[in-house]
Amino acid sequence: MATLPHPLSVRVLALVAVVLVAFATPAASAQMASDARANAPAAKPGTGIHFIYLIRHGVYDRDTTATDDRVSNGLNALGHEQARLIGERLAKLPIKFDRLISSELLRAVQTAADMNRAMKVTPARDELLNECTPTSVSASLMAGEKPEDVAECDSARVLAWQRYFVPTPERDTYDVLACHGNVIRWDLMRALGAETKYWSNQDVGHGSLSIIAVRPDSSIRVVMYSDVGHIPVDKQTWSGRGGGWVRRR
Repeated sequence: MATLPHPLSVRVLALVAVVLVAFATPAASAQMASDARANAPAAKPGTGIHFIYLIRHGVYDRDTTATDDRVSNGLNALGHEQARLIGERLAKLPIKFDRLISSELLRAVQTAADMNRAMKVTPARDELLNECTPTSVSASLMAGEKPEDVAECDSARVLAWQRYFVPTPERDTYDVLACHGNVIRWDLMRALGAETKYWSNQDVGHGSLSIIAVRPDSSIRVVMYSDVGHIPVDKQTWSGRGGGWVRRR
């Protein structure tokens, strides 16, 4: 028959163990902590994807005499309809949008407001999404811009990218940015790993939907670009002529 240890012996051994731990050297304590971390199960990497929905504002009638697009150059009737249609399209998707953010310019603010009627996501505003003209390969386009304005725009585009196109590995997230053609085309080039100065070689539709996905490892995927399937053909307008069926403006 096995002999059980005397209770006093057990208490003595426990006391000795406590004393040894209490007087362990800092190096020994650090080693023990390091060993504990090494033996702990590794945390599983996150799998969440950050989806950024880029919406170009609806069409508007340009007032060339206006000096502040934050209070002028709002949507015309067709532009409001285009904005309503993209809002209804997104509202029908089986996902919950986290944020709806527009630029400060009136046409984008109005687009977000029209979208909100169906989406029920209160819009916020961000000046980094404002329209501007970044560096382009188009000599004629650059000829009409001040170098300091182009440099400021280039900086804004980079800062906006750093703010919004970030991974969210803890869960899938969905942001909607109601902004502008130059912004969206620049983001497309950046997402593709191309030189951003080629942004002006792309056409983009008013009220269109583009989606860029950021994976947990920060890699980028272009899901779609300038999709206008929610807008009837006779109500589509583009920066160019689309696939050739859009009338010149």
